[in-house]
Amino acid sequence: MLKSSAVLLLLSIAFAAYSSSTPRVTNPNFDGKSWWEYVKVLAADNMEGRETGSEGLRRASAYIVEQLKKDGLQPAGVNGFYQPVKLISRQIDESASSLAVVRNDSKEPLTLGEDAFFSTRVQLAPEVNAAMVFVGYGLSIPEKSYDDYAGLDLKGKVVVMISGSPADIPSALASHYQSTAERYKTLREAGVVGIVAIPNPASMDIPWGRMTLARTRPSMTLADPELDETRGMSLVVVFNPVQAEKLFRDSGHSFAELAALAKDRKPLPRFALTARIQARAKIIRKDVESANVVAKLPGGDPKLKDEYVVLSSHMDHLGIGEPINGDRLYNGAMDNASGCALNLDIANALQRTHAKLSRSVLFVFVTAEEKGLLGSKYFASNPTVPPDSMP
Repeated sequence: MLKSSAVLLLLSIAFAAYSSSTPRVTNPNFDGKSWWEYVKVLAADNMEGRETGSEGLRRASAYIVEQLKKDGLQPAGVNGFYQPVKLISRQIDESASSLAVVRNDSKEPLTLGEDAFFSTRVQLAPEVNAAMVFVGYGLSIPEKSYDDYAGLDLKGKVVVMISGSPADIPSALASHYQSTAERYKTLREAGVVGIVAIPNPASMDIPWGRMTLARTRPSMTLADPELDETRGMSLVVVFNPVQAEKLFRDSGHSFAELAALAKDRKPLPRFALTARIQARAKIIRKDVESANVVAKLPGGDPKLKDEYVVLSSHMDHLGIGEPINGDRLYNGAMDNASGCALNLDIANALQRTHAKLSRSVLFVFVTAEEKGLLGSKYFASNPTVPPDSMP
């Protein structure tokens, strides 16, 4: 979701979009003091890290609504300022789950957390036993006539891929086709049942030891099956690149060779692996309800007031988890109490200065960003104002 800098950019674009006949408003200097007061409240320990669906996030949402009311903004949700969002929480029970690489009659158990871990972003099947195929970067990009899946028999199989993209693919295009919606649509069409994703060692922003700290934390998806972009996928595993040679043994290729190519973003070969992956997964499933917060500041132009400029930030953070430097509470001051505080500061400034706006401004504080942009996705699919009013 949008962070502080993006919100500031949107605001500047918004004011540029107002009618040129609208009197110019001189905004007070931004000294950061009022903004920081909002941050301190939203990132305080009593907000408990604002985990999606938690009491801490509900307290943060209520505080935001209270500030919006004080500034005279109008509710624009479904239930007053709130837009309820139904979610499903999925958590792996590692004590009853296992992974193994099977080659001929040899079975090599994998250590969860050290070799690999399950991703619960998909509805893991209780059992998967499938052949594996290495598909390079796992991208299909029609605009560049690039297809890592072309000519491969992938039905009922698990694909193995390295994160990244070839150097000759523009980064914006590569990012689009690495999105959940695009990637899983292609996988479904190919009949793939699962993914083994290997982080590119040359571009790992988060070290493996840090990544695995959160592996047993709940993931979430939207309860509406129509909005589940990963439907049909039975297995997603993230594999430690240090241990990835276990996948490629006897394949004619080594992971060291493939990683060297991926480091320079060179084309990667594609080939069937000699091993199968065997997985057993036990999932703890719970229903969760959270909410977006939506408010509007009406514009004054009779023709333009039904058009909205949207300023958005996410309320949720990571909650309470494994300790980092002895601290288990992830306060989330910059991610993203700062963005919510900026939105609140903007709303307050616009009201305080009696700004004469032509278009209306919609302030959207979304939930479940850390769970995969779910609050944003829900709002985009179920906008609380007419979709064509947000040019």
